Amino acid sequence: MKSLMTFLLALLWGTVAAANGVPVVQPVTASFRVTSECGVAQDLRLGADAALTTCAGKASEVAAVMPALVVAGRRLYLNADLRLSTPDAISLSILITAYHGDQVASHSGGNYLFSGGLLQASAYIPPEADKVGVFIQVNSGPAQLHIHTLSLSRSSAVYAPGQMSKDSAAYLEQAFDKLTNYYLYYDADRLRTLRQSAGISVSGAVSPADLSLTLKDVVRLLGDPHSRFLTVEEIRILDASKARERAGSPSDDHAIDAILLAPDLAYVKLFSKAPVTREARQRYAHQVRDVLRDMHERGARRWIVDLREQSGGSTGPLIAGFRPLYGNIDVGYTVDRNGKRRRWAFGIPADSDDQEPYFTGADPIFDGVREPVALLIGNRTASAGEALLTAFLQRPHSATFGAATAGLTTSVFDRPWPDGASLAISTGRYADRNGQVILGKIAPDHALDTQPEDHRDAVLEAALQWIRQL
Repeated sequence: MKSLMTFLLALLWGTVAAANGVPVVQPVTASFRVTSECGVAQDLRLGADAALTTCAGKASEVAAVMPALVVAGRRLYLNADLRLSTPDAISLSILITAYHGDQVASHSGGNYLFSGGLLQASAYIPPEADKVGVFIQVNSGPAQLHIHTLSLSRSSAVYAPGQMSKDSAAYLEQAFDKLTNYYLYYDADRLRTLRQSAGISVSGAVSPADLSLTLKDVVRLLGDPHSRFLTVEEIRILDASKARERAGSPSDDHAIDAILLAPDLAYVKLFSKAPVTREARQRYAHQVRDVLRDMHERGARRWIVDLREQSGGSTGPLIAGFRPLYGNIDVGYTVDRNGKRRRWAFGIPADSDDQEPYFTGADPIFDGVREPVALLIGNRTASAGEALLTAFLQRPHSATFGAATAGLTTSVFDRPWPDGASLAISTGRYADRNGQVILGKIAPDHALDTQPEDHRDAVLEAALQWIRQL
């Protein structure tokens, strides 16, 4: 009877905490160890104010493995106070795995973009678990990671699988409703399995903030590189990074650079840009189009368009700005999972992109539809860069040079939620002007194997050789 009363009081305590959105926790004794550093196996007890080195392509890892007796049936919280030696963010992986004998009872894991400070992630430990492992992997970054404090805590309440606050349950349903209704690679059985495992992982959640690790794990298991879940803090980090880049890079301010390599040959280089407001998108489209028009007025009739650093951003303004080189025709489509096509009318004066026209019939234009275009591409050409490339596919007098693109050839539904977090999911495939769907990476017409130690731009040289013959 006493144990039953204790259990009921714990549940009541957890319910009150859930209503307030604040977890009531107790410390858990655990010993963290450095298991590897820069890919080299270690077995060192983590000391105070320890530091891990970040190495390109080689993970460093800290782990704590313990019996599950004191955390089974509860929510386990990882609490970290981590400092970086530079303001640049690093990529961390956090994994919480519960075992029952030799079998995995539950697993939650995901990547976090992190710039230092406090970091918390949590997951539910099923009642049948007998062992728990908590792992932090430093994946990449320019700085050393200083571990100021690292600890675990558990919910004071014991929870049944699937028990959580109303806000947490609604947040989880919101995520899976979005996947069910819009996700490009929708698979009912697969999504049902993910929903079941996620429902267990978020047990004991008292607020939507407790769901970050679970939602990152769901996206990871989707296996779609263009989908992601970002916390409010991660979005803040990305915004700050973009602001620093804009402050230090004139090319980012302009998003496009252009010079004449010959009296009739223009070299145009594109950079990633993601304007948010309607006014900013309008400026972006006009900025691109005005640069092309200026080159044309100075004599350009042949074009080299460098997309090797165009790794994302806003698709509509970018395609709209290049209208002079392919005219007022449908240069591409987005095809959803039901086969419904949405035409790319970006920049056609008589049409619009979601009632957002970029140009009017009075805007100055030039006819460059028959002018030769060489496009330089590579593995950093991604997303919006691949969309612009798609707009040129099947265009006469065009050719591509370099290496295959990143393969993010899908449209993304990326509207932030009211709390500021974002679940971005792929909703449609790119298709070229002939309706041919793009499946993954886009291979160049002329492939070139460039090496980092090369002191010449072999891709540009090949494009120049091709275009000079026209």
